[in-house]
Amino acid sequence: MDAAIQSSHRSTLLYVAGIIGLSTALHVVPQMLRDFINPAWSMLVLMVIDATVVSLLIRRRGAAWAVLLLAALLGALIVTHQNVIAALPSIGLNLTLAAAFGVTLRPGSTPLLVRIEEACSALALTPAFARYLRQQTAAWTLLFIAMAATSLVLIIYAPYEWWSLFVNVLTWPLFALMFVAEWLFRRMAFPHLPAHTPLAIVAMVFAYQRRRRAPQTE
Repeated sequence: MDAAIQSSHRSTLLYVAGIIGLSTALHVVPQMLRDFINPAWSMLVLMVIDATVVSLLIRRRGAAWAVLLLAALLGALIVTHQNVIAALPSIGLNLTLAAAFGVTLRPGSTPLLVRIEEACSALALTPAFARYLRQQTAAWTLLFIAMAATSLVLIIYAPYEWWSLFVNVLTWPLFALMFVAEWLFRRMAFPHLPAHTPLAIVAMVFAYQRRRRAPQTE
């Protein structure tokens, strides 16, 4: 069992490292080519290439639609020369995540982090821990909204490279800080619970997503 958990953590770590690497490249490569091509254009070109590769690997309709959407945004950017178009994927993604978390906070609904904990943990949730997970769900909702708002403000009022640095590079330390803060608070407020590391929590989120998608792929 320990070997299986370690293997899952390694897979999660490699997956996260790959995402961070690709995201960082979306900032670094366009800045290196900025003397030859508008960084916003080259960033969307890289996004189209990455999305195409992912679509060919996973062969899902949603991934194919993502390629078409990104290609359409690239075309619109080239025609209009409005760099704000390059920010639409990040803004849309953050707002989508905010909605996914926030909609579960409605009265009568089970908060998303409660669902994940129940699906991935054998322990029964105490009322205090369930309230804490609800608060965490609200905190992530607010974070994603703040990320979307910051992205919009930077793309409109700041130099493009500032926006790109924030969205493609600095986002990840902010997320890491959120996970570490959650882990530290959980250890202080609920010391009797298993000491899930930040990586273990990320692995639980991915495992929950795989379980949700499993019936659709059969």
